[in-house]
Amino acid sequence: MADLHATHAEVPQGGLAGLRHWRHDAIAGLQVALLWTPFSLGVALASGAPAVAGLISAIVAGLLYPFLGGSHVTVSGPAAALAPVLLWGMLTLGHGDLAAGYPLVLVAIVLTGALQLVLAALKAGRYAGLLPVTVVEAMLASIGIMIIVRQLPALVGAPSVPSKSVLDALAHLPGQLAQAQALPALIGLIGLALMFVWRRLPGGVWRWLPPAIGVSALGALAAWAAGLPAALRIAMPAHFLDGIVAPDFARLLAAPDLWLPMLLVVLTFTMIDGVESVASVKAVDKIDPWRRQSDANKTLRAMGVCNLTSGMLGGLTVIPNAVPSRANIDAGARTLWSNFYSGLFLLVFAVVLPQLLTLIPLAAIAAILIYIGWRLCEPAIFRRMAAIGRDRLLVFVGTVAAILLTDLLKGMFIGMAIELALLLYLQLPSLRWILTGRMSAGEYLLAAVRILRDLFRSPVIKHRAAEAGDANGSHLLTLRTLVGFNARHLEDAVTGVGAQTPLTLRFTESAKLVDHSAMEVLEYLQEQRHASGAPLTVQGLERFVPFAPHPLASRLQEPGVQQRARALDERAREMAQLAGQLGLSFDPALRLVRNPHDFIYLRRGDQRETCNQLEGVLEGVRVQVMDYAHTSAPDYHVIHRHTLFLVAWPLANAAQGRQVLTPGHYLERYLVGLDEVPLGPLAIAGHRYYAASAQADAVFVSWAAALVQAAGELYVERHRDAVLVFAPAQGWEPPARITLLLQAIAAATRQLPAAAA
Repeated sequence: MADLHATHAEVPQGGLAGLRHWRHDAIAGLQVALLWTPFSLGVALASGAPAVAGLISAIVAGLLYPFLGGSHVTVSGPAAALAPVLLWGMLTLGHGDLAAGYPLVLVAIVLTGALQLVLAALKAGRYAGLLPVTVVEAMLASIGIMIIVRQLPALVGAPSVPSKSVLDALAHLPGQLAQAQALPALIGLIGLALMFVWRRLPGGVWRWLPPAIGVSALGALAAWAAGLPAALRIAMPAHFLDGIVAPDFARLLAAPDLWLPMLLVVLTFTMIDGVESVASVKAVDKIDPWRRQSDANKTLRAMGVCNLTSGMLGGLTVIPNAVPSRANIDAGARTLWSNFYSGLFLLVFAVVLPQLLTLIPLAAIAAILIYIGWRLCEPAIFRRMAAIGRDRLLVFVGTVAAILLTDLLKGMFIGMAIELALLLYLQLPSLRWILTGRMSAGEYLLAAVRILRDLFRSPVIKHRAAEAGDANGSHLLTLRTLVGFNARHLEDAVTGVGAQTPLTLRFTESAKLVDHSAMEVLEYLQEQRHASGAPLTVQGLERFVPFAPHPLASRLQEPGVQQRARALDERAREMAQLAGQLGLSFDPALRLVRNPHDFIYLRRGDQRETCNQLEGVLEGVRVQVMDYAHTSAPDYHVIHRHTLFLVAWPLANAAQGRQVLTPGHYLERYLVGLDEVPLGPLAIAGHRYYAASAQADAVFVSWAAALVQAAGELYVERHRDAVLVFAPAQGWEPPARITLLLQAIAAATRQLPAAAA
């Protein structure tokens, strides 16, 4: 099938041009504001700050961020991941007194914003991505554990004891839980259960309403009906402006003993902010339906302005936030203006409804935070690390343990040390070389120093530009060992080659290792270059032995070592047998999806992977069948599975453009640039038809109708010479249904008018 690329006319533009999407962005902004209200209140309470501080920071970020740019649909505001850091900062600067530490933390937030502006001016934003991916994941998992431990007392109405470390919090936990109160515990536990089951409740309203606002509203209703004491509910100022607190610069200047702790807090905030911002922006870029790329330095500058303003007004730190960003995308947001609308809605809520907010029980907020914490550290994350490779699991678990036993900053440095030690171990010769005299201790030490130096040096050994008369015009970059610490040099080298110029990356035989972070960079570069229409080819990786079957697993080049054959699981054996029966080729390999045909459906979600692919010509029709898995909004912890059918469209009517036949409103928010076209007499029960032209293509619709009649509800999308078909209500299809659908595809294709070909 032909390689097809995105139509740039479909991509929503930012700035003033983005105002044309105001209906979509305003609706998304309202849903984000509904999510932000309890979320920001909870982050503030988990940080040890007044609840109103969370609203202030969310409003500031919403109103300012759209004018500062840097990303496209990313939502910024207070983050649950920073709550333990803010709590630690308040306890450190206030010498254990939260009330005394809060105005000083505001000073730290202002200074953090100023430092971020300096770093943005120095174009240092991109270096935040040097931290190994696994260490960042471990940081988030550790924060999830901290949030759960610290919110358990509030969940059951017990008094909280602020603690700098999670070990102290665990030590106080039994005594706190012994003071649980029945009514708050009932509200909290029911709220926590609802957070997990909300999306499974029947009815469209449950899908539209964020679980956090639903749990808060139900908790407030229960608190009002039962007369819950004010001490067990959120405290809000009578007037929103009364919640503005100025940072205490005077106290800092008058107390030199605070200067060193302040410096440590500011550096910690800056580092954690930077790392979490880059991780969030990258995660959101991956799930942006239009695959727009954010600018790290502009984002850092925007965060600097937002943090400086938020700190001056009594708000918390502000960063791009993955949770509301995912909700923003799922709500149909198209530009950063959705941030602005969410900020306006939040301002209205804060000014008009402060008394309603005081009805929300602390137990309900604790339930929301514990749910968020669980999503950061749930067992599925550990399983995913293990699936990528045992080396990743080692670094991940080691970093989590280090953070929980020390603190975030120390633990992350320990995690980086574990990563470096592992990279050295994998590349150094065996210690047997010293014992057997093949290498002296001094030579071994020099080899370690050289390897350590190479981990940070550019991996590009040679750059050969296209020679005169070369019809292909391809550039060639020859590479040594590539790891996360030196991958930035490769990104710069690739950027230096024209976006439309074919490029080849070739690993030499001297290259020893390509780690997980580097594999993610390679995948990102290939997807980025593919979107621009210039191929990027990677050569030499086939000589490396991957640590696991996962396509992003680390891999080592060791001559003479063969990859151990892996047994097929039951599903793979079924698909292999089916391929043999149908005369199709079979490939069980797990692969990442690059979406060469630019199907709208395959732009959606994250962790998009295929396996068990069948391919070939069946009754004159070229088909591919593959098992597909992905995560998508709003529940990114849930793996969705479908069996996809890709069909080569045999008719030469590519001018008809993109067409989608979808069950009901399924995926409607992603169908940008397409209009619903009435089907009239061609109507298919329960389906809607969207197309780039105002007139229905009767040939395509009748072809798709034949499939729906044979197999029930289907999503059918055609873009030029390729068609994607799958059943949204089905998981991985059993062999019998795959055969049925393939037969229906072949039969429908035989009925196509030959004159149209």
